[in-house]
Amino acid sequence: MREHIRKLWTLKIRAIIFALLLIVLLHAHYYSDYQTALLPGVFIKDGQSDLKANLWSVPVVYDWNDDGKKDLLVGSSYTDHSGTSYGYIYFYKNTGTDAAPLFSGHTRIQTCTDICSDVNAVADG
Repeated sequence: MREHIRKLWTLKIRAIIFALLLIVLLHAHYYSDYQTALLPGVFIKDGQSDLKANLWSVPVVYDWNDDGKKDLLVGSSYTDHSGTSYGYIYFYKNTGTDAAPLFSGHTRIQTCTDICSDVNAVADG
């Protein structure tokens, strides 16, 4: 029973984070003047280079796949020349440790336009 409750709670947390990212992507513009990192003074890298994101990117550090390591979710938006807004959420799996994170590549876990459809947020763990 406890395991079932823990799984439900984990799904709720993931759904809340996912919903917040989508709200920010499609309804607000966020400007940051600081570098986001897992540890103070450490730049986040994707393989050998710094992570790059589009304008109005929103990072969230969270153990998305329940492997005990903090992963990185980055919400990003883009508006094309016709005015259509697109929302993207990228999942960067931490293959290192929390103290020495290692990210190599990303997986797009959500793409939508002005109106997003339902998503199976727990696919693949």
